[in-house]
Amino acid sequence: MDSSVLSKTNFIFAVLLLTLTMSCTEQDAAKAFAGEDQFYVDLQKFPLYVKADFNPSNAVSPDLQDGSWQVREQWRGAVIRRLGLHDKPSLPGLPKRAFLSPWGRPEQEWTFVIPFTMDTSLKDDDALVIPCLYLASIGINWEIYLNGTLIKKEMHLSGGHITEQHYERDVIVPINSSLLQKGKNILAFRIIGDPTDYTTGFTYRSPYYFADYDYITRSHNDIEKIIIISILAILGIYHFLFFAIFRENRYNLICGFLSIGMGLYYLWRTHWIHQIIPNTDIVIRLEYFTLYFMIPTAMAYTDKLCNGRYSIVTKIYSVFCFILAVSQLFFSRTYGSEAAAVWQAASIFAIVWMYIHNIILPFACELKNGKKFADALVNTHPGNLLVTFAIIVLTVVFDLIDSLALHYSLNLTSYGMVAFALSDTLMLFRMSVIKNRELKEKSALLEKATNPASAREKAFNSYGLTEREKEVARLMIEGLDNKDIGGRLFVSNSTIAFHVTNIFRKSGIIDGKNKGRAMFLAKLIN
Repeated sequence: MDSSVLSKTNFIFAVLLLTLTMSCTEQDAAKAFAGEDQFYVDLQKFPLYVKADFNPSNAVSPDLQDGSWQVREQWRGAVIRRLGLHDKPSLPGLPKRAFLSPWGRPEQEWTFVIPFTMDTSLKDDDALVIPCLYLASIGINWEIYLNGTLIKKEMHLSGGHITEQHYERDVIVPINSSLLQKGKNILAFRIIGDPTDYTTGFTYRSPYYFADYDYITRSHNDIEKIIIISILAILGIYHFLFFAIFRENRYNLICGFLSIGMGLYYLWRTHWIHQIIPNTDIVIRLEYFTLYFMIPTAMAYTDKLCNGRYSIVTKIYSVFCFILAVSQLFFSRTYGSEAAAVWQAASIFAIVWMYIHNIILPFACELKNGKKFADALVNTHPGNLLVTFAIIVLTVVFDLIDSLALHYSLNLTSYGMVAFALSDTLMLFRMSVIKNRELKEKSALLEKATNPASAREKAFNSYGLTEREKEVARLMIEGLDNKDIGGRLFVSNSTIAFHVTNIFRKSGIIDGKNKGRAMFLAKLIN
């Protein structure tokens, strides 16, 4: 295998990641462009009104000037817990919450209203358009009204309490074109949930809009997610099978868990998982549980691969993540979201430590031991990981900041994870091939040293000696001259001399008269 294959592969993955990242930006630009020449209503260009409680009249003709509404002229996501902290006038009745309190707060009811306008009537202009509402996210229990008509409902209450939570991403709601009016329209949301929960409201910053069904399905399909999940699952199974064959390579087992874990994490984040598990409370807890073990697994993998043992930092951080993962299963999901924030902050330090201790320092040791930079980068585990983890660190750090503050939901980490998993698989395969070749060479040398007779027989076969010539050669090795060999085999001296000449010729010894026997014996030893 060419020694430059892996470095070229890493470069290809880097270009692929950059292309996918640019495609996200281009997709946003396409949306803006689409709004100019086809049906497209960007709801975030209109103000958002929020108030406590819900009245059906607010979905038809709300009095937005009565002083009870909190208005946001420019909104990028709108979660009740943030509206209560930073905006004025503040929403009434918002409870205070102690950070990391294990218990949630009673559900409350809220009304979100977006008054928007349309310049033309859709049914008059284009009968082929199937209008749809697209929401980047919405939760926890909710109903959607367009001009007073209920168009989507995910309300699951019993005795005033939520029995099944529905926090969803990538919500697509087809609507009847006759509901959209030329001029002013009212889009209203009835939302019920824990006001301290981060999912009560619109968690993602964008996008929220009306557009044609065909355009929305093309812009927000799950093909990329399915491909990512499939690749990670296949790679995980490959590493498990590889470990089953070569049990000494324990890092393959850890890498298999890492790939499967990444695939499960992205599976929990798809909107079609709700077809299997409707209650998103369960899905989000599974998402957190899987997420908490990702970085400890990566730390254990790089520990074993580059240092040969698990460090004390990895063990301590793994226990910390285990406590968070288990505790969020039993306490409120609000606690789970706050525990996730703690995990995110701690993960930044864990990633930095892993990158320095498990990659940078071992790579520096390779350079210190005399390896050239290019050779160490291509032919060592730390060098290979240096490139792939550079991509991972950048994408993970961006998505951690995004989940804490920006909420753009680009999910660059998914592309970085796939690049890491594929590149790591190629690295381990390449290194195993090199290691296997070295083991075969050592085994051949060992066999030659411990079993010279077997090595000599292989040499006889390689020379193409006949059975009689092999018998003569064996007696030559014992130190017998032609006369003694003839007596042992009951043939004449001239016949033995003929066989000896053939042996020297077939083994490549030209001068067989004076030093032929010594040269033949030396050739067999080497």
